Amino acid sequence: MKFYPFVFTMLILLSCGSQKQLTTARATNEKAKKMVNAESVKLDSIKKILDVKAGNHTIDSVLNNDVQQILDKLNGRLNSVQELALIMDAATKSRASFKKGINFSDILAKLIVLDSFNTSQKRREEVYSMLRESVSTAKYQMFHYAAFFDPGVYRIPESAMPSIREYFTPVIDSLSYLSNKYAGIAREARIVFVGYSDSTPVARNGQLYKELTTILGNGNPSQKLMNQLLSDLRAKEMVRNMKIVLGSNTEKFKNFNTLKIGYVAYGKGEEYPSPRIADYKSTDERRRIVLSYWTVLPQLEGL
Repeated sequence: MKFYPFVFTMLILLSCGSQKQLTTARATNEKAKKMVNAESVKLDSIKKILDVKAGNHTIDSVLNNDVQQILDKLNGRLNSVQELALIMDAATKSRASFKKGINFSDILAKLIVLDSFNTSQKRREEVYSMLRESVSTAKYQMFHYAAFFDPGVYRIPESAMPSIREYFTPVIDSLSYLSNKYAGIAREARIVFVGYSDSTPVARNGQLYKELTTILGNGNPSQKLMNQLLSDLRAKEMVRNMKIVLGSNTEKFKNFNTLKIGYVAYGKGEEYPSPRIADYKSTDERRRIVLSYWTVLPQLEGL
């Protein structure tokens, strides 16, 4: 027969004398407070790693936001437990105040929550370990357009598929490693492509100009807007091809059907890709790139 933690706590508190009840309550509360303190330190250390990666641009704004939402949810849970613990500090200060709370089931309900928190520590530690490794090993790679796109197009030709597979397979291997290591946790592979362009004008008499103006619904867009759209379309084309390559490598993943996969693609147009490069030119090939970022994170909904 399966014994749920809160049932166990209730039986103890209802079946023994008031002094033992008080002792049990204090022990449960102290254990929860120690866990909250220790786990807060762990989450703070993950946040520091995230801030360093964001600062040196080895993680993009999308993944940064994803991790921050997870940290906020986990910290929010710890804060809630800490608030309960403070209430329990006052309630267990004397036998009289504790007995009054037990009689009205208010203190008992809070103790059940604290006990459930205590007994689920192992599960939380697994999530913390995964999140720390996911953030620490989150990777990115720069792809030059010339490796995939012919000049003046935003579709990758079928002839480039061997190169696509060569470049994308290490990304998939990295994702499968993390996914398999933490297969028991509800998780999501996050893959982000960010496109950039130089400031070369799109020729008005070409097919590309016609296609871009049609998509924009604007017969006379600025060149900056056209390059923005072009970088966006090329990032989305990388996602389309990543899906193809990933679909042919599902055997590398344990429980692939339980793995959620999130793709994000967006363009930054004529923005400079790297703040560390100070000598970009208007038609610099170092600006004609797509950056890819990826990792595997605990699912926010499953926390």
